[in-house]
Amino acid sequence: MPTMRDLSNWIRDYGHDPRHLTRLITDRFVWHQLWTAMDIIDDVDSAMAAYLKNEFPTDTGEKYLRIYGAMQGLFLQQDALLDLIKAIHPTKEICLNDVLKDIREARNASVGHPTQLRRKGVLSAHGIIQNSMNKDGFDLLSYPEKDGKIFQYVPVRELIGKQEVETVRILSEVVNDLREQEQAHRSKFRAIKLMKAFDGAGYAFEKIFEEVRGDEPVLSCWAVDHLQKSLDDFAKLLMERGIGINSYDSIEYLYKEIEHPLTELRKYLLREPSEILSDKSAIVFANALRVHFDDLRHIAQEIDQEYTSEPDPIVKPVPQDIPITVTTTISGN
Repeated sequence: MPTMRDLSNWIRDYGHDPRHLTRLITDRFVWHQLWTAMDIIDDVDSAMAAYLKNEFPTDTGEKYLRIYGAMQGLFLQQDALLDLIKAIHPTKEICLNDVLKDIREARNASVGHPTQLRRKGVLSAHGIIQNSMNKDGFDLLSYPEKDGKIFQYVPVRELIGKQEVETVRILSEVVNDLREQEQAHRSKFRAIKLMKAFDGAGYAFEKIFEEVRGDEPVLSCWAVDHLQKSLDDFAKLLMERGIGINSYDSIEYLYKEIEHPLTELRKYLLREPSEILSDKSAIVFANALRVHFDDLRHIAQEIDQEYTSEPDPIVKPVPQDIPITVTTTISGN
């Protein structure tokens, strides 16, 4: 059974995946809202754990701070949960359990709008009974606009537990949906290899090196055009997956590094004015290009391998410590 933190960590990894990051960061406000919501969910989880773990204070003022903080924290976490879902999975419809609605009602009455709360057209005022406050909960005295008064017990410890269960349930639904979508996406493109874009690149470099070392330029002009085609094909295959060149900093960097030497090498081979002034300089440019293309091929291979695997599990396996055997040798005098 995943914990709230397991689910939170999975969503954080999902949001930072280059393919999803490109989509999410398009709307800057939604991007910041997503991570603010994630932080609040985790922070409130930590706050509730502290409430349950630590001793309840004896000072009256401290009691109020604990109660106010716990009830407000639960409210904040619910809001953050809803905003998180809108940002990360906008098509997901979430059915809120009645217990979450009850928690909001209890918060509104006790620490949200206690002096003036209107529900279903009825105005009421509320107050926490001071001597009832303890770690488990407190008594709430309500005065409806009409005559009478109502006593209600608010079980804080129980509400914390129930909200944790519901939050885990809802986040699990969201994560399972996203994992299924990711699995379907990978299955769709699994057989279409990004490495295919670089078929013939090795042969192209072979011809470039042969002809800048003295042979007449016959195939080297074709070769530089083929290298450009490889770049275009790679970009197209990425785009089909919903990935842009700028989705990966490493790919964007390599494309920028390749552009200038490839342009100058083409000019040199076509006998046009170029920064390259000799065959030896052309070899230096070609070597730099080959290194960058090798790096691109390596990235393509890594992405291809990722598409053959399953999406990350929600609960990641704990690394096992490898036992280390220490042998001590004692030598005599």
